[in-house]
Amino acid sequence: MAISLADALQQVNLEAGRVYQCRVGALLVEVRVEAGEPGPLPAPIEPSDVMLDPWIDLPAPRPGKVLDATPAAPVLPDAPVIPGDHALQ
Repeated sequence: MAISLADALQQVNLEAGRVYQCRVGALLVEVRVEAGEPGPLPAPIEPSDVMLDPWIDLPAPRPGKVLDATPAAPVLPDAPVIPGDHALQ
């Protein structure tokens, strides 16, 4: 019967801050024990560290309007004027 690593470690008296090593066949296994769960940030964020001071006052948005748009034929550009060969002489 196989036992999981978590189940095996629960049976051992582990101390926080210690590193345990053992050899399993040709492999060296190392377990580091830390107290508590590490958080996503190294330290809590201080409100004085946040640098998001507003530098401009934005005006309030105006009321919007709903417009119904209908597609039309595209506006084509004027044909270019290309001079003939007689204009070069």
